[in-house]
Amino acid sequence: MCGIAGYFQPGRQPGSIKPILDLLTHRGPDFQHIHTEEGIALGHARLSILDLSEHGNQPMTDPRTGNIIVFNGEIYNFKFLREKLISNGHTFISSGDTEVLLKLYGEYGEKCVPMLRGMFSFAIWDKSKQQLFIARDRLGKKPFFYARTANGFIFASEIRALSAHPDISKDIDVQALDLFMSTGCVPAPFSIYSAIRKLPAAHYGVVNASGLSIQRYWSLDFTRKIRCSETEVLDSLHSRLMEATRIRLESDVPLGALLSGGVDSSLVVALMAECGSKSIDTFTIGFHEKKYDESGHAAKVAKHLGVNHHVEYLDPARFENMLPAVVRQYGEPFSDDAALATMLLSEATRKHVTVALSGDGGDELACGYSAYTHVKLASTLAPLIGKETLPEKNIAGAFNSNSAFGKLRRKMICKFHPEFKRILRNEFKVARYKNDVYREDIRERLGQSTFRWLYELSRQACIHARNPSERLLWMDTVHFLSDALLVKVDIASMAHSLEVRSPLLDHELFDYMATLPPDLKIKGGESKYLLKKLAERYLPKDILYRRKQGFSMPVAKWTSGDSADFTLDAINQATPFLKQFFDMAALNNRIAEHVSGRRKHKNFVWNILNLALWAIEHKSGRV
Repeated sequence: MCGIAGYFQPGRQPGSIKPILDLLTHRGPDFQHIHTEEGIALGHARLSILDLSEHGNQPMTDPRTGNIIVFNGEIYNFKFLREKLISNGHTFISSGDTEVLLKLYGEYGEKCVPMLRGMFSFAIWDKSKQQLFIARDRLGKKPFFYARTANGFIFASEIRALSAHPDISKDIDVQALDLFMSTGCVPAPFSIYSAIRKLPAAHYGVVNASGLSIQRYWSLDFTRKIRCSETEVLDSLHSRLMEATRIRLESDVPLGALLSGGVDSSLVVALMAECGSKSIDTFTIGFHEKKYDESGHAAKVAKHLGVNHHVEYLDPARFENMLPAVVRQYGEPFSDDAALATMLLSEATRKHVTVALSGDGGDELACGYSAYTHVKLASTLAPLIGKETLPEKNIAGAFNSNSAFGKLRRKMICKFHPEFKRILRNEFKVARYKNDVYREDIRERLGQSTFRWLYELSRQACIHARNPSERLLWMDTVHFLSDALLVKVDIASMAHSLEVRSPLLDHELFDYMATLPPDLKIKGGESKYLLKKLAERYLPKDILYRRKQGFSMPVAKWTSGDSADFTLDAINQATPFLKQFFDMAALNNRIAEHVSGRRKHKNFVWNILNLALWAIEHKSGRV
């Protein structure tokens, strides 16, 4: 796991990327280097995981082709690919995965990307073609930010590092800000800065003197199904999960696991033990408030599995000191409240190990969210209703109506077409907040851009899935997983030079689970049915079938209780920024209602607080 950066400027000596690399050393504290030649500068900050020798350092050059790579991530099937290349006449001087990836590109070009099983973002300078090849993994585990400047193309692993380069404008993208207010993150390909974009998950690109071209190489498809019994599925799933876990245990540095006590992380730790891992160290975060604390559940799992367990408690008194630093680390507005706990857990874990396996992705892999169990009527009627999506004008008509009939239309559409709930329930409510607090010119400039973005997400879900629950699952995987959950984990873990791997995020597992009929994933109203049944082989039922708790934080208390002054002070400091977009009188009225307890605006105020804290960092030049 590492930090990468580069600057492509055809026909000239590229500008310095040292300001970028200097801000990526937390991602790679073991070795940093920049390679520069005409047309290209490539930089790398290394966190040594495989082949700790100098042979694993980057940028790495292929002596046969002259191609040069900077790579962030892990290729879990690199040993298989290495043997394939050796049979084709290639030789290797290192024992890691970077040299394999570099030579794989030399052999197969862009066709190498679908061969990869892992988490990755990388750039390869193709010497003979004088072009840059870039790629990102299928689910978006590893980030890739880029900007097109007046003279070229510049990229980095983090937006905070990339935006520090003097060639990049830091003008705000108003549509990105609006998307943040609705979703709590800035989804790809947007960033908070108009000049910076994200390479979307499951895409690769070519950059040359003519510009940038991007292409998708993988899609999650629920439309092709197989016939199989539950027993056959459980045996196949077990075999696949064992392999996904085993290949993620490859490491030349200490390795442990993040254990929340939930189904996913508990199953991963059990599989690690079955794969032969000895003396496993597990780590969890605890809260002094029982409502948010899962440490007791984690301790119970750890005792049952016989692992060495470590607990770190988050003291609410640390909130005001931690939050600004966390906001700064993420580099753009981001309001997943679990980022705080994930950052603290990563810090505690890194004191003991360099690599940690996690249970991330289980909900998206196996239908774990409660929303998937609430679409029984729509699922029953799906064959009668048809697979086609509703026209945009129909959804817009229901969305824009405040009448009783409009309310009824929204209710009926959500009941029979639940893929539109995020527009007709979530965004319908948030849009009323935004229309109340935005300046008039901002409202006119935005129009209904977020509505259209959400509609397109729903429309694509209808193309890739026929069952309502799987349409929701597709949307969560493509958007929430990639744009929020995996961003949270990458930034929090790499802030402390910790590599996090999740067997449940193996793309081959996702492809397999997509072929299974929905009634095997949700059974008897039980979400994540298959993973729970499989986990019964290792864990007591009272652990597996307890109420899902989640990794959330006491946001309402922090923004309206003892920490209300902190919230108000942050918004006051950020007023010069906020007033460019918001009617401050209307905004402050909403904040006052929440802080006083007269009305509850928890999610809205939390988003505003995170935006305000980011604005303070932005003004200071730290992001």
